[in-house]
Amino acid sequence: MSTYSPIKTKLTPLAFALGISISLPTMASSSASVYQFNLAEQPLVYTLTTLAEKANMNLIADAKLLKGLTAPALAGELSLLNALEITLAQSQLSAHIVNNNIVIKTTADTLQPKSDLKSQKAKAEPSKANMEVITVTGNKLQMHRSEIERSSGLSNSDIFSTFSGIEANNIRNEAGALDIGIRGVHGEGRVPIFIDGSLQSTHTNRGYMGSADRSYIDSDLISTIDIEKGSSSKASPYSSGAIGGTVNIRTLGVHDILKSGETFGALVKLKTHNNNKTPKVPESFGLQNYYEVTNGIDTLDFNGGGVSLSGAFKGDKLQAVVAYSKKEVGNYFAGKNGFEEFVEVKEYIRWVPSKEDPTKYVDEPYDFFIPPPVNKNGEVVNTSFESDSYLAKFTYDFTKEHSLEVNTRLHQQVAGEMLASYWYKQRAGDTKFWKEVDEHGQEQWMSEEIPEGVETMPQWQPGTAKVNSASALYHYLPSDNTYLDVTVNVWRTSANLQQYNALGSNLGQNAGQYFHRYNNTRIGASVLNASYITVANKPIVLTYGLSWQEEKLAPHKDWLDNFKKDWLPEDHKYKATSRHGKQVKRALFTNAQIDLAPVELTLNINHHDSINDDYQTGETLTFDAKTDTTLQARVNVFSNTSVKAKYSNAYRMPNLYESTVSNEVFSYSPDYPIKAENTQSYDLGIESEFSDVLFKGDQLVLSAEYFYTNIKDMLATGFLPSKKPDAQSWDQTFSFTNYDSFELPGTELGFNYQSDWLYGKFSYTKYANVEMCSSLIANAEGVDKCNDTGFSGSLTPLRIPADKNYIANVGTSLLDDTLDLGFTYKKHSDKHHPGGFLAGSAVNTLEYIPSGYQLDFYLSYAISDSIKSNLSVTNLTDQYKVSTGSIVAMPEPGQTITISLEAKL
Repeated sequence: MSTYSPIKTKLTPLAFALGISISLPTMASSSASVYQFNLAEQPLVYTLTTLAEKANMNLIADAKLLKGLTAPALAGELSLLNALEITLAQSQLSAHIVNNNIVIKTTADTLQPKSDLKSQKAKAEPSKANMEVITVTGNKLQMHRSEIERSSGLSNSDIFSTFSGIEANNIRNEAGALDIGIRGVHGEGRVPIFIDGSLQSTHTNRGYMGSADRSYIDSDLISTIDIEKGSSSKASPYSSGAIGGTVNIRTLGVHDILKSGETFGALVKLKTHNNNKTPKVPESFGLQNYYEVTNGIDTLDFNGGGVSLSGAFKGDKLQAVVAYSKKEVGNYFAGKNGFEEFVEVKEYIRWVPSKEDPTKYVDEPYDFFIPPPVNKNGEVVNTSFESDSYLAKFTYDFTKEHSLEVNTRLHQQVAGEMLASYWYKQRAGDTKFWKEVDEHGQEQWMSEEIPEGVETMPQWQPGTAKVNSASALYHYLPSDNTYLDVTVNVWRTSANLQQYNALGSNLGQNAGQYFHRYNNTRIGASVLNASYITVANKPIVLTYGLSWQEEKLAPHKDWLDNFKKDWLPEDHKYKATSRHGKQVKRALFTNAQIDLAPVELTLNINHHDSINDDYQTGETLTFDAKTDTTLQARVNVFSNTSVKAKYSNAYRMPNLYESTVSNEVFSYSPDYPIKAENTQSYDLGIESEFSDVLFKGDQLVLSAEYFYTNIKDMLATGFLPSKKPDAQSWDQTFSFTNYDSFELPGTELGFNYQSDWLYGKFSYTKYANVEMCSSLIANAEGVDKCNDTGFSGSLTPLRIPADKNYIANVGTSLLDDTLDLGFTYKKHSDKHHPGGFLAGSAVNTLEYIPSGYQLDFYLSYAISDSIKSNLSVTNLTDQYKVSTGSIVAMPEPGQTITISLEAKL
């Protein structure tokens, strides 16, 4: 936990964004980062606004305090804290950083810190003397490298597990990828992930599990993560369709690697895990269906891990970062406690001789117990992954006004993946069947009975992903013109994927029939400008610009080799399983931040359209332009209490995956035309802050927020009646279609306490009256139009979150902040899927997911200023649990120990 200077006054109420973050109480990452400044002497309000924009933070200040004040020139490379100190040095104002807010208030309200060890540190670092840092967030959540390390597990997505209202989807299949949802909204671009300013997601078919919107990055290369819930209230070039929220990731910078004051430096990080085993997968597709699973593993067997090496240079004009990271994790093992909750009990009737008259038979009820495929502490197949990631970043300051950042990143991985219809187990006495080629080149069927003590499950060869991204960011910030702050951004992301998730390939049985190779390429460009103006003595920040994006999906150039059939004529017109098309999206956007003290008002407008071409059919779908509007207001009602209201009316255009045909399970069908989604949402929140509650200088923040999201014409999959002229009554079309509506109301409560040595946080999310409606699907299934579980003949049940979610964190910082340790507790309530969920699809779906919890422990110790060690134990009590987004009984990892060591050289 970073040191902060306790101040005995109450913070300006507008300082508090609403909601609660579960990241650990370290200094806000923006305040620790370093920025390049080139500002002339000018009105104070413009300099403060520029600082906030640089740090991607909110500025909370009473316009009356800033009126008529001038800020000195600001030039060079400075941290946010130092820049604020210089800017306010000649004023009677002080700055307070409350996570994502810079709060300006008069120094007359501020008492000097008490004279102890921490205050002596503050005096030694004058830039922090008037800074108060607590980790309280609202719709925007932040995470820095230290928090990422404490929350990391076997999967890259585990770093999101301590955020309330954030769901990581499909994190155990292809564990190296990220697929994030926010407050029950996820998938198909609803929550885009931007890495260094470029959009990184790729479309992946998941068979009867639908599709995934995956982004690939090694968590050891991440510097900061910013998350905004709901439609953005800030200007963003590529946020069209981001109706659920946005995730912005910044990779390692020079400040993450270099020691203070150094020009050259390196960062070395070593990590290892237990509770995993590298699978030895048979080459034969037939035998892959009978992989012998292991039950139980030695706690001291540390099999997986990783290493990352980073180097940095910082000169007068040039900054450079190069990094490499490698991870290797085998199949993990499940927990054991709570296994009985997943044993299915079925009641049957059998005939048995009567006890009174043995010549007669009577009915006798009995229970038949069906355990899940994975045993207690059993190996969970297809969860291994191995990745190699490379990063290169260069920033060059041509002058004090012009700078250019160029970066490129390559991520290569092999990761286990399997379709839901192959989630089953064979036990002793079952017979396995497979094909072998004899000495004459003929295929022969083979069979063998599984012996006692052996259990098998399908374990396929892992799929591969190779993602290459590059981006350039030009920034022009003149020192003598408050109307110009120009940013130009161009980027390209290309993903080549080879996976077992298609349909109809000719390589063989089981996994061989699903082999699939394709490419997903995205390019984008944007221009935006920020102008700082004053109207009627009210400071206004106007940000405006335009953006263009193009995405292409295409099968591998040799796709036909994998789909030709010997029994079909040479002139047969094959259709690629992969989608093949292009989407172009354009947007014009503007944003205004207006200080109407005591009200802070933000208005965001985004006008966007889409043109989608399907190269397989020759059809073009044009989606006319729509205008998104988001309005947010904050106001103080009492001296220590603020309220916030946010309203949004936004649209998401059908993406390329939803609007093109393919041979995958779900595809676009012209029989069921689609249109843009329309999301209307609002948030209402209140937050109060208290000081000196238990100890002198401590802080307590209580928050409550009600949120409501209604997605009209929501696009989702469905089993729809076939409209072919000769179709039978049972024929179906597996397609995307617009549902009438999906309503997600809920409440978030937060508690955040921090003192010099003790901190604690708690968040509670409750969804109430969730409702999904579709007249089309209801008529097809013969059920009610609306329900709270989703429809059985679709994948919508996976979109319904568990009713209740809890996250709690308590920890302490000791030994002059060199030792930080604590516990994190996460729990979800039970969840029901509709009866007959995906009936007839060969998937053994879960119709009930019991409630579950997980307790994690973390410890961080700074051996020296440049060497740091970390220990974490996830799932400390070894619970057998399944995530609420699961379609089959695929358990989460059991108790797992992670040890890491990093050193700056």
